[in-house]
Amino acid sequence: MSRAAQSMLLVLIGAAVLWITVGSGEYVNYVRPGFRYLLAPAAIVLLVLGAAGVRREWRGTRDDDHPAEHGHDHSRGPRVAWLLCLPVLALFLIAPPALGSFTAARGTGRTAPPPAAPTEGFRPLPRTGAPVAMSMGEFIGRGYLAQTGDPASLQGVPVRLTGFVAPGVKGEGGWRIVRLKIACCAGDAVPFPVTVRGLPRPPSDTWVQVVGVWTPPATGRSRTVVQAVRGRSLQKIEKPRTPYE
Repeated sequence: MSRAAQSMLLVLIGAAVLWITVGSGEYVNYVRPGFRYLLAPAAIVLLVLGAAGVRREWRGTRDDDHPAEHGHDHSRGPRVAWLLCLPVLALFLIAPPALGSFTAARGTGRTAPPPAAPTEGFRPLPRTGAPVAMSMGEFIGRGYLAQTGDPASLQGVPVRLTGFVAPGVKGEGGWRIVRLKIACCAGDAVPFPVTVRGLPRPPSDTWVQVVGVWTPPATGRSRTVVQAVRGRSLQKIEKPRTPYE
């Protein structure tokens, strides 16, 4: 790979990162939304460096510190370096989607711990009216506290949860709606699953909104992170703009 090709590769990488960050917005499939303010400047730096390298080669500048009299040309890198073009082309042509049910199924043994309640505690829930839209993390946190605290604070309150469909675990008696939680990027994702009972399971990875009520664990069972709802209704939806919590 010549130096001109290396510079062009920098331009392509910068363009790919800039496209998924500013153009298509698909960067949220891989990192938290706040990383946009780091990715965009980094992409611009790569574009500038690559363009400067291409301009230098076009002007015929040579590396005087490494003359070619040694019998080989130091201005060229190994041919295998062309393989670096493959992930760049993948970003342009077949950008990988957000993580889904396959990751959730593999992560059944590392389910995220229940989120801690806010310092001032969870707000009281209305007993009447429309179902309460709630993040998976908040629902799991409320359910975990309700198991040993005051079950009436959550029991009987219709809630609306949003996530993707995943197969259930043997013995749970239902299927799972899941949202993945990331701290930094998709590499550290852990699942926030809730078991859904009483509703037919859509195909895996379908994004849905489930309306249901919290189902406390059977008497005598120890506290569990994986909470359950008795489903009342289900609606298929498009994948949210930000797929992770």
